[in-house]
Amino acid sequence: MKVFAGFISAIVVIIAGITGFVFSGIYNVSAMAPHWSITSDILEEARDQSISYHSKDIDVPLLNDHKMEEAGFHHFQDTCRFCHGAPGIARDEFAQGLYPSPPDLASSDVLQEMNDAEIFWIVKNGLKMTGMPAFGVTHRDPEIWDMVAFIHRLSTLQPDLYKAMVKEAD
Repeated sequence: MKVFAGFISAIVVIIAGITGFVFSGIYNVSAMAPHWSITSDILEEARDQSISYHSKDIDVPLLNDHKMEEAGFHHFQDTCRFCHGAPGIARDEFAQGLYPSPPDLASSDVLQEMNDAEIFWIVKNGLKMTGMPAFGVTHRDPEIWDMVAFIHRLSTLQPDLYKAMVKEAD
């Protein structure tokens, strides 16, 4: 019985401590102040596990289609480049203040860290508290797959070629 009472007391103290911390305002939620290391680790792990779990049953179409890449380019140029930048094009000014910072989709790192189903899921559903909107509200699945196809090509584009694509699209 003493063990049970001690356990309950410990739970009450922990809940009181967390409540006191939350209502104290001590934790700095400014986008200019990075999370504590442990906070980042927990949030990143929760994000990665959630994306993996929710994208596991997504069927990925063949993405090596030039028409998909071209259509994806237009969607990327109209929606994504503002926050993510593009080869030879920096993020827009407002996006430089986002925390966490949007990933550089022109980097091959993105394709090494996530599979196509995960990228699709993120673009379609967005990510809470990151500034990443849910494009599934405004775009149909085929359009989102076009964006995923273009993201594959993005890491191979040189800045001059990307700028030529933009000029041709105008």
